[in-house]
Amino acid sequence: MSEINQYSHPLIEQKMEIAGKEIENLMVYYPCLREICKGLEKAAYPAALFTGACFLGTLMTRCTYRFYFRPEEQRRLNYGVYIIGDPGCGKSFATRLYKLLAEPIARASKEGMNQVNRYKRKYSDWLNGAQKEDAPAKPKALIRTHPARTSNKVFIEDMNNAIDIVEGEEMHLHLLSFDTELDNTIRLQSESWNTKLYMELKAFHNEEDGECFVNGLIYPSFYVYWNYVYTGTPKALDSKINQWNIGTGLATRLAVIPMPSTHFNMLKYETLEDTSQEPEGDKVLRMWAERLDKEYGELPIKKLVDECYEWMARRMADAKDDDSKVDALLCKRVPYYGINVSVPFIVMRHWDEWKQHRTLSIDDTDLYFCQLICRIQLCCQRHFFGNHWETYFKTQETGFTATQLNKRYSLKMKMRYRALENTFMTYDLIEYCGVNKRNAEKMIERWKKEGYIRMTSYGVYEKILLELM
Repeated sequence: MSEINQYSHPLIEQKMEIAGKEIENLMVYYPCLREICKGLEKAAYPAALFTGACFLGTLMTRCTYRFYFRPEEQRRLNYGVYIIGDPGCGKSFATRLYKLLAEPIARASKEGMNQVNRYKRKYSDWLNGAQKEDAPAKPKALIRTHPARTSNKVFIEDMNNAIDIVEGEEMHLHLLSFDTELDNTIRLQSESWNTKLYMELKAFHNEEDGECFVNGLIYPSFYVYWNYVYTGTPKALDSKINQWNIGTGLATRLAVIPMPSTHFNMLKYETLEDTSQEPEGDKVLRMWAERLDKEYGELPIKKLVDECYEWMARRMADAKDDDSKVDALLCKRVPYYGINVSVPFIVMRHWDEWKQHRTLSIDDTDLYFCQLICRIQLCCQRHFFGNHWETYFKTQETGFTATQLNKRYSLKMKMRYRALENTFMTYDLIEYCGVNKRNAEKMIERWKKEGYIRMTSYGVYEKILLELM
């Protein structure tokens, strides 16, 4: 099975549907959850949940929390969300959520863009005039939303200008990117997007970066505060993250959530009785977006952090029992998403308490919600990137390069390999697969060299991997 085809495997869709039913049961507790999932199949609820959380959490950019690792650092609500599905599968729900939930950020950014455009017109007039007066000063405009075609210079400049005074101290605000075509974010930027790859990597932990060139502005150092949601196809994801670049670590920083197949079903026929009135669900989303925008302060979520630590401890114990380096790696950043995705909804659920006392009475429902998000994230990590990481660690163990391990075998060769029992002899290959003795010996030697089989005793071989890749 090719890597791209496995992205649409029915098993992951079944798991997302089970998770969707659990999300549906939680809709009575959490504001916005029902409205965010409106019009979608249950298997698409996880995608809607993570997308909505990214926009809501970016509104709460002025909030911080303490994690169990390095608790002396104030953590921010960081997200990198990819929604992956076939063309026409309903990924456009993300556009609706962006327009409704990110509206306060987009509105402020539009004001900043207008300031920059006025400056550019004045500067153009100044260049075309006698230039007797001083050149107009360029404003430090607050622009936090950026399309795919944004130069690195503009992006970094806006990131450095996105500062607010929170409780008497300067605080960098997150930039927010959204695009409906993941291919667009990769190809339109051409080589310049390679630089943004490193910012994508560093955004998840708000790490330090820098840029210093002969021409242009000099930013010897800055910290990356950037959240993003992209929708795209499996092919686009494969061109972004594959077995050749999996070692960058971007995959474990992302929440890559699948969309279900349409299964030949049409979209629901919806009607709007009064076209002059905004749907009630949209009003609810706009209301909460305005409420959460500019919220600030340290979030009292130690109980939630403790739950994530215990969840992580159980997963690491499982990985140790299974001797699985892959699971040990994949689950390491999952608790961050457990917190970052659940926190906006938990704050909304306990809104009155938060506004009056700056406390959050986290209960078993909140802890269950956080656990559910962790399970979804780990499941999707395994589905999309598990095979890539298996190859990565296999390469380290055998010393072979990924190219050597993953030479493309023909379909006929794969069928021959599949026809063999887990334990076989050279004679079996000749008898059941119709090859002569010389070719059978060559095939066995190649499979041994590339780590697919091993010799258990003289003339007897055992499969290590069930399929040729």
